[in-house]
Amino acid sequence: MKIYDHAFSFHMSDGTTIGYLIGVAYKVDPTKVTTFFQTYRKGVDDITDTDLRQKIADALNRLASRMSTDKFIDGGKADLLASALKEIQDDMEPIGIQVISLSYVGKPEYPPTVIDSINAKVTANQKTMQREQEVKQREAEANMLRAEADGQADAKMTLAKAEAESIRIRGQALHENPEVLQLEAINKWSGALPQYMTNGAGTPFIQVK
Repeated sequence: MKIYDHAFSFHMSDGTTIGYLIGVAYKVDPTKVTTFFQTYRKGVDDITDTDLRQKIADALNRLASRMSTDKFIDGGKADLLASALKEIQDDMEPIGIQVISLSYVGKPEYPPTVIDSINAKVTANQKTMQREQEVKQREAEANMLRAEADGQADAKMTLAKAEAESIRIRGQALHENPEVLQLEAINKWSGALPQYMTNGAGTPFIQVK
């Protein structure tokens, strides 16, 4: 396992240069040790620091040139590393180096313009989420008010229907029993006769013979 001290710089399709520390894990195929040392004629550390590093750098640059910065930021960096690993494995396997993995170490090194763009996008997303939340809250409040108004309207309608039904029943009862109306009038009468009566006016509730 080797973590390189200096970041790899690769250029995206839109001209942005991104830096990233890279780690690599590999082993030498025991059956190809002779081929391995005949090819490089140097020790494993030297090969790791020079030849293998150059292979990684070349693969990253070649693949990054086909990817935009936005794509890289929005999840493309994993695809970039996976594609670079596949290329290096295919290239190094025949000479006896089995590359097991490539990995990013730490955070990417973005130019200031990219950092500003990322921050602006994050801020915009936060504002959008806030606006969406406010809209949902207003909708919930409006629904609550509508429900309350509907409830009040239903209550008034129910009361009006009850009152109308009461009046209907009372009217029907009085129509069928007119003496009830006279009885109610008698119950409310104080017993006092009018002080002045015009010709032809009858005395309330009694017949004078």
